[in-house]
Amino acid sequence: MKNFLEIEDIAKTYLSDDGKSETKVVLPLSLGIDEGEMVMFLGPSGCGKTTLMRIIGGLETRDRGSIRLAGDELDGPDRRRGMVFQSYSSFPWLSVRDNIKFGTRYRTDVSAAEKDDIADHYMAMVGLSKYADFYTNRISGGMRQRVAIARTLASSPDVLLMDEPFGALDALTREHLQFQLMDINTSEKKTTVFVTHDVEEAILLANRIIIFSSRPARIIREIDVDAVIPAEDRRNGVADSKTFFDLRTEVHDIIRQEYAHTLEDA
Repeated sequence: MKNFLEIEDIAKTYLSDDGKSETKVVLPLSLGIDEGEMVMFLGPSGCGKTTLMRIIGGLETRDRGSIRLAGDELDGPDRRRGMVFQSYSSFPWLSVRDNIKFGTRYRTDVSAAEKDDIADHYMAMVGLSKYADFYTNRISGGMRQRVAIARTLASSPDVLLMDEPFGALDALTREHLQFQLMDINTSEKKTTVFVTHDVEEAILLANRIIIFSSRPARIIREIDVDAVIPAEDRRNGVADSKTFFDLRTEVHDIIRQEYAHTLEDA
């Protein structure tokens, strides 16, 4: 479905505690995201991309504009949007299986037995079946992040929102989870919005990259990654190819210029 998720004329300004000054965070902007598309938000640190994602997820209020999902206007959080944060959010008093099953807690479309099957399905999908009965404080950070992803998928959201979910991981674990997310996206066809600071990660995973200006955020560039490097070609050393290198350099240059503007305005 075209424009499955529609962000129209969204803006956000924060007021100081005394109400005497304001900081514009997101300028009025509009964006359409197709069903099953993975869109990456890139931009200088502090530009407002995470604020925009939180607005999309209903975790932050907006000053103006509307958000529609499959034509329905959204206001506030709901189960149709699932969010994965950078921190390893899990319940240490629950096992891996029960953490993932928790994602089905508010689903009324499936039976109790089906919830068990769903938890087992996503646990297997992220490669944690043999750790099913481990408490999450007994597994690694990368595993806990896989638990968070599986739990969110188990809740069956229409849109998956990911805020730098691999940012705190070591390079090898990060790469493994990136490829795992590619597999999940291929099999689940989830509409995904992903905030990252990592240009290579964006190129590897995205169908489309949205580049934001320095704060206040506005869209300054959209890049159709699929048109440059088809998704099926992004494994097996593609990061070493000239095409990948040229696109990475182009994106870095755009962000570098925006970061320079941030320093000038500081």
